[in-house]
Amino acid sequence: MDPVIHPAWIVRPYAAGDRAAARRICCDTADAGKPVEGFFGDRELIADLLMNYYTDFEPESAWVAEQAGGEVVGYLTGCRDTGRFRRIMSRRIALRALFKAFLRGTWWTASTRRLVRWNLPIWWRALGHPAVPLSGYPAHLHINLRMEVQGQGIGRRLTNRFLDQLRAEGVPGVHLSAREDNTAALAFFEKMGFARIDRRPFMRTGPGVDDMRYAVIMAQSLK
Repeated sequence: MDPVIHPAWIVRPYAAGDRAAARRICCDTADAGKPVEGFFGDRELIADLLMNYYTDFEPESAWVAEQAGGEVVGYLTGCRDTGRFRRIMSRRIALRALFKAFLRGTWWTASTRRLVRWNLPIWWRALGHPAVPLSGYPAHLHINLRMEVQGQGIGRRLTNRFLDQLRAEGVPGVHLSAREDNTAALAFFEKMGFARIDRRPFMRTGPGVDDMRYAVIMAQSLK
């Protein structure tokens, strides 16, 4: 069989016109590369919570990968100050996103009530016990790529562009989290110089102990 030839792609700074495409990729890959509907039905709420800070409050720290013809196939969203991110999320993004979801009727579904009941204690503990020493690693990042373009070096170039940006601005370190069952992502970030520093619960998909999903916290010093 002849090899599949992929179109050329470039990495460039995020622009306002990329917002819809980035939100779509976020939701299409939110469940360890699979669509968010695998665990939650309100795509708009997930996009608001996972993307609004980066696209609306710190777009200068985001990068996109674009194929020839202008189609966005992946992105990196970054934050230079995680403390600022937490303040804006709690005061300006989360409540508004939850209220919009309420108006859409999201909270009346049985699946939503179950998800909140299983996860509220986990999310509450996470707010009070930060897993990362922000004095050393104040920045953080997320990467999402469409499945068909993974393995082509796009993630590496996106990451390097953001790390170069942080170094130029004197940011001392950066952290991220990846699902423990996403072994490909963990291996990629280790190759990029990140080290594992913690492990914590991040979501329960059912009522039992075996339904707990864990995240691995990784960090890299930029000094």
